Amino acid sequence: MGDLRGVGAHRLSGRSFGASVERGLHLSIGLVILCKTLVFGAQLATQESWDAVELASAALIILCVGTAALRCLGPGPSNLDVLSCTLAMVVGATMPHETVPLSGAADSPVVHLVEPMLLVIAVHHRRPVLPILLLGGLFVALRWDAGGSDGLRYGLQEAVLVCGTAFGALYLVTQMRRASARAEALIASHREAHRAHLSAAEVETTAFLHDDLVPTLLAVGSLPHAPETRTAAGAALSRLAGPAHGEDAGDVVTALRNAAARELVDVELVVRGPRTHLPEAVREAVVGAAVEAMRNVLRHSGQRRATVTVVRRPTAIRVRIEDEGKGFSGRQGVGIRVAITGRLESVGGTATVSAREGGGTVVELAWRGRLLSRLLGLAPDHDRLIRAAVSDPGRVARQACLVLACGYLATAALLTLDTPLQPWSYGGAAVIAATTLLLTQAISRGPLHPLVLLAVAALPAGVLAVVLPTVSPEGIGGAESWMIEFSALPVLAAAWVVSVRTVVALLVPNGVVVALLATEAGVPLADLPHLLFVQPLSALFVAVIVAVCRRAGRVLTQPAASESVAWAKAVRVALGPTLRPVVQALRSVADGTAEPGPGPALLAQAVRDCLYLPGPEHEAMRAELDALRRTGAQVDTIMPEPPPATRTLAAALGTVRRFGPDHVTVSGTGDEAMVVVMPGPPAEVVERLPRQLPVAWSVDADEEVCLITGPPDLATLIRRGPLAAAGVGAGYSSR
Repeated sequence: MGDLRGVGAHRLSGRSFGASVERGLHLSIGLVILCKTLVFGAQLATQESWDAVELASAALIILCVGTAALRCLGPGPSNLDVLSCTLAMVVGATMPHETVPLSGAADSPVVHLVEPMLLVIAVHHRRPVLPILLLGGLFVALRWDAGGSDGLRYGLQEAVLVCGTAFGALYLVTQMRRASARAEALIASHREAHRAHLSAAEVETTAFLHDDLVPTLLAVGSLPHAPETRTAAGAALSRLAGPAHGEDAGDVVTALRNAAARELVDVELVVRGPRTHLPEAVREAVVGAAVEAMRNVLRHSGQRRATVTVVRRPTAIRVRIEDEGKGFSGRQGVGIRVAITGRLESVGGTATVSAREGGGTVVELAWRGRLLSRLLGLAPDHDRLIRAAVSDPGRVARQACLVLACGYLATAALLTLDTPLQPWSYGGAAVIAATTLLLTQAISRGPLHPLVLLAVAALPAGVLAVVLPTVSPEGIGGAESWMIEFSALPVLAAAWVVSVRTVVALLVPNGVVVALLATEAGVPLADLPHLLFVQPLSALFVAVIVAVCRRAGRVLTQPAASESVAWAKAVRVALGPTLRPVVQALRSVADGTAEPGPGPALLAQAVRDCLYLPGPEHEAMRAELDALRRTGAQVDTIMPEPPPATRTLAAALGTVRRFGPDHVTVSGTGDEAMVVVMPGPPAEVVERLPRQLPVAWSVDADEEVCLITGPPDLATLIRRGPLAAAGVGAGYSSR
């Protein structure tokens, strides 16, 4: 996690982890409110007639609630949106009706009570319980005023149901915010630790390059076989190798890229599909086998180049390593059978190695989850990540379902004031409650078996198939069908350890049963969305909460940046492209293949350039200095402080390099650089030299010396202003 790229995933468009968590919550609430608004508008559109007051009231409701939904999807809600949705609730409760709408019916004003309660939760009130209770009390008073005693009964039934749902949502959101706060605190501590490690590593790296690496490279060039040189080269090589694992060990692609850099394999990496979160054992086996395959490329293929293709799926991965080397024939060695094939087979994967003598080698590694798990969308790390954020998700799911169940059952108790007892509904509720209790206990013990999820999908649908025919046709469209919402409790509990796709699949049987029985009971088609959208919207809300907690768990399970990782990053930043040839030169000493020559001395000069011209902004300059030295020219640099950038100076050196100078001195300041070339180039070269140099560079030359001056970078020229711009294209003088 060296540069915190793993932790860097917590940022979304520059927001902190906690802010992006709140953003996800706002998006989910905005979608819920928007869907409810669309359903309300569609129901109004199916009416055969309406008066002016009803039309104006409906337009005001849609405007207030729709605006709040769009603000949730956009910049985020505020207290003004809470007031706006409260106004919509008041208008809905005071709309004229021929009869008092039944409790929970599609035309009841209860459809507008949910929005302000959700927004109270979204705007992060310190004490949200009191506003929720006040909203419920206001709703009951409005129902009482509009419908008398019937309105009072219906208002109490509806307010209890919605308040229970709101308190359940509040409990879930509280768990999400606690998990995100823990993750944010960990991110901050990781960031501070990384900065401290990196600052110390930069100082240590500078000292290592100057005091150890440069003298070692000079010794490699002069006395490569001396014991002292071997010892120094081995010590420098071990320090440059860096940590054994990459910065983001959780990502197979990152791990393979880092492994290829360590093993000095020239890899063409092809990646297809989104990132796959594999179980730790599977990830380690796949990476370990792939690294062994890359090592075999170096050992046996006769070359250093390979193509690695990674194909990622939600619960599967395939890695293919192929080279065009000399291949092999005969039986596979112990290394292939144990380090490659054995590794994959130990985690349920497969490894195939195909090669023919003189035709290259192909190693293919594959792992995929169980078929039923793939069909249900059970990601292998869901359970591990959620338990990192919420220590006991079964307990949290159980408590949330208990709050929701209390609201449903309180509504059922209040229904007895004006409807007969519902023994079949009570019996069905007992079955659902027992199922939810057993399910949450199973979640507390560990991952769920796919067959348990099939039971979660089938059992509530069976209960509804038995209970709903006993409810009156009028009651199916109202609060008497509270069992429809109650039956979703097992799915809401299972949402803590499964994906959103699985949650939707588990609700399909319920939706089919509700649609068939409601149609058979004579519920108007326009009122069906009112029944069918309740469970999916609740499940979507819970799924978003769980996804945020799982994301926090991913952050909480990432290791902190270590000193070794910070050191490795500091070395890579300091040396850049020079790191690879330096490692190769040091390794040649360890392999006994190094020979005396100018190559290591040139690398020592390149390392010095990295010290005095650091950073990517000077990379082109360092490359040109190295290219000049390799032509045999003596190059001296006298720059007390490196300019902000040297791209233009590098281009000027490239022009100088083309006519093969013997001695080049580079000096200057941040505003103007000077390149002194001795001896001066021939007259014909001096004649065309100004046309080949970058803009604003000038030439002053004779037979002994050639002085070339200009800005190190064009940005410097722009900073000089119009007077400098007037001198663009200045000529040269010949002495």
